[in-house]
Amino acid sequence: MGRLKISARPVRKNAGLTLVELIIVLAIIAIIGAIVIPNFLTTTDRARLRSDIASAQVLQNAIHLHSTEHPSAIPAGASMQQALDALEAAGHITARQRAPQTAGAIFVLANDRTVRVDIAGATPEIRAMARTQLSPQEQAQLINPTAP
Repeated sequence: MGRLKISARPVRKNAGLTLVELIIVLAIIAIIGAIVIPNFLTTTDRARLRSDIASAQVLQNAIHLHSTEHPSAIPAGASMQQALDALEAAGHITARQRAPQTAGAIFVLANDRTVRVDIAGATPEIRAMARTQLSPQEQAQLINPTAP
């Protein structure tokens, strides 16, 4: 005859998740999110700042080339606004290229026609990231990375 199977574990009729299992899954997801989201945000800020540094170099090259072709268009000592207006009027840049992507950052034109990114108005997190996570060449393009 047949053998009777005896199990110490009760047989579940519904194959769903228990409340404890669901809470554990949600806790694991919350922990992973707490680790991943801050890394994503700093990566985004770093990418925006690097984009601004690259834009400053492009603007510096555009100012140099435009000044070579039209010496009186951007006189020595001109403001960044005057230089951007001259470049936009000549069709060398678009309105979107005039402003940095990093919140609180501005482009600054020095007397020697070099363009730098001033991050004094940026958040402390962005300034700290600029000091620690950018290369020395990228840091050289910045103004006020340690400003309060």
